[in-house]
Amino acid sequence: MGIIKIQKLEPYNYSGSNKSLMYRSYYGDSIMGFNKDKYETYKEFIKNLLNKSSKIKFGKKVYLGKLSNLPRHKIKEYFQSNKLKKTSKLEQSDTIVFNKQHLQELNDIFNSYNTYNELSLKKVYFFELKDNKYLIDNCHSWGDKLNDKLPSCLIINQGEILNNTLTSFLQNKTPETLYVKDLYRENNIIEIFSYIEYIFKNPHVNIIFDEDLIGVINEDGFELDDDYLSTLDSMFESKSQDNINLALEMLSNVNIEKYSLTIALFLNKHIKKFSWGSGLSIKHNSSFKSILKYFESKNINFEDDWRIFSKNLYILHKDNPEDLKIIGEFIHQNINNYLKWGNCKNYLHIDSFNLSISE
Repeated sequence: MGIIKIQKLEPYNYSGSNKSLMYRSYYGDSIMGFNKDKYETYKEFIKNLLNKSSKIKFGKKVYLGKLSNLPRHKIKEYFQSNKLKKTSKLEQSDTIVFNKQHLQELNDIFNSYNTYNELSLKKVYFFELKDNKYLIDNCHSWGDKLNDKLPSCLIINQGEILNNTLTSFLQNKTPETLYVKDLYRENNIIEIFSYIEYIFKNPHVNIIFDEDLIGVINEDGFELDDDYLSTLDSMFESKSQDNINLALEMLSNVNIEKYSLTIALFLNKHIKKFSWGSGLSIKHNSSFKSILKYFESKNINFEDDWRIFSKNLYILHKDNPEDLKIIGEFIHQNINNYLKWGNCKNYLHIDSFNLSISE
């Protein structure tokens, strides 16, 4: 079934009403639904896409829609220098560029990582337009009334009890048992699934994640040496949003693959600058959004507690001894800062330790 636009009804059992159905128009008019075979097929397909090679290969026409956060001016320069052609129509493309995080969110839905956000097994009755008179007569509406010119469905949770009126109406109708999720204000999920359907039907389409392409685009970017970091430090310390925006523009031109650890630690160092009420932000700079999305795809959030932040850095850089040494120094410093107690002269101090991830 995939994603369809339809008026969604639910059972209504309020004792003070003679209505047996509820329609909440403000919950949107789209659902995602699959039978068991389709559910398992798409679940495996999405998992394989997430684990695809990071190798970048372009075809003849590249689709770069709203699910890509790459700076458009950089994309324009890169495409011109590499003689690549863009298309504004997904169905005409043989290469699609988008942010991996959107695919991860879709994967979470299929794997029920969040019970509020999952695909749940439910009974679904799909009605014909000729049924709409009964539906309207027996429907309590919140928001707009049910439209008799549009298709409707009734979604019933497992074990839900129906009143006699509704049970009688449904007795000659056959439900489908589907994995279903309401789509309310989830345009990105609808968009990414349209990509997945297109890729599923066209398996030779090239897929490029923002996180892989940003490293290539910034390959010849600035070297993030001590002088450069010192300049960025002073710009952040100024507490001026204009200076911070300029610093973010500079950071967005650094080779992210080469300096990802340095940038993450730099942002964490200035975490208090962006606390609530400061009026300062790094999340609204269009050029820097691709860098933030890069870190998000790697499960790195510079605003996390230092213990979570350093653990995720350790996991990401576990195969690089030099990076692990830097992360160890960061953890060492934070542990000793934690052990200090006010202005006491005597406090515990750790000189050395070993790091590992507990199983």
